[in-house]
Amino acid sequence: MDDCIFCKIIRGEIPSVKVYEDDRVFAFQDINPIRDGHTLIIPKAHAENIWEMSEQDMTAVANAAKKLAGAIKTALNPAGVACL
Repeated sequence: MDDCIFCKIIRGEIPSVKVYEDDRVFAFQDINPIRDGHTLIIPKAHAENIWEMSEQDMTAVANAAKKLAGAIKTALNPAGVACL
């Protein structure tokens, strides 16, 4: 979608600090992080909300979250990880 901020980030029209990318998801650092390692993981296919996401994109986001949580644990050794 042309006016979606997340679609603009994926297309590189808005700068971001990319953490991870594959064919289905894009992960980047939050511009106002709550903690070190605060990362957003979004599907590359535009979805207005979670109900519009395909099952494949939901799975890809979950798999990326698990992979990135492991990397964040190794790099930053946080007390925990929250998935919201």
